[in-house]
Amino acid sequence: MPIVQDILVFYQTTPALTSAPVAWARYEASKGPISDLVEENDPPYGNALAAMRDGWQVLQMSELKHYSPKEGYDLGPLPYQTVLSKFNELQEDA
Repeated sequence: MPIVQDILVFYQTTPALTSAPVAWARYEASKGPISDLVEENDPPYGNALAAMRDGWQVLQMSELKHYSPKEGYDLGPLPYQTVLSKFNELQEDA
């Protein structure tokens, strides 16, 4: 079976690898043809460090944003994300 790349994206409230994800997305090429997204109540890992200990490699980390007291906080999409990658065998269609 060919080896393909799976991607896991954690959206966090801080850039720390130990920060719990508040949202996440999985792109699992190893699962064969893409079907409907599966809704999950709990993230696959408690934080990016736990995923790293399971073999996921960090591709990208967000930098810490510095705000002045006058600027306050950034409103909008979650500002911090960690993108992880893992190579797995492509699974046969069931």
